Amino acid sequence: MGTLVEILQDYGFEPWQYGDMQGWHRHIDFIKDCIVGEIARYSADDFIVTKHSGIDSANFLKKNWQPKENVMKHRFLFLGSDFSELDTKSYWLGLKGWLEILHYREGDKEKRFADLIYFVELQNTEK
Repeated sequence: MGTLVEILQDYGFEPWQYGDMQGWHRHIDFIKDCIVGEIARYSADDFIVTKHSGIDSANFLKKNWQPKENVMKHRFLFLGSDFSELDTKSYWLGLKGWLEILHYREGDKEKRFADLIYFVELQNTEK
């Protein structure tokens, strides 16, 4: 299949940097519709963070990351962590969205991040 970089680029991820963190970002729109047309729309921003400082980076995000209009979820997958932990923060009780940070250790399973973990595991199976 290819390297993690090739896989991520194939799925719409672009290089990203914020503070001391580096990795990959993609923006996804979700549309709910029916026979009469569109009834709801929201977005999600996904980040696969390959360079970070663990808890310090997570705390930096929780303190400084701001919600964006119409983006309901901001998901950060921290690769190469020494521990597993899911950290969440809501903006205005969730009305302005959510920040979710997963400290990912190889082999972890987290339902809310299954699609992002898939890319990492796909790359690992090719080794």
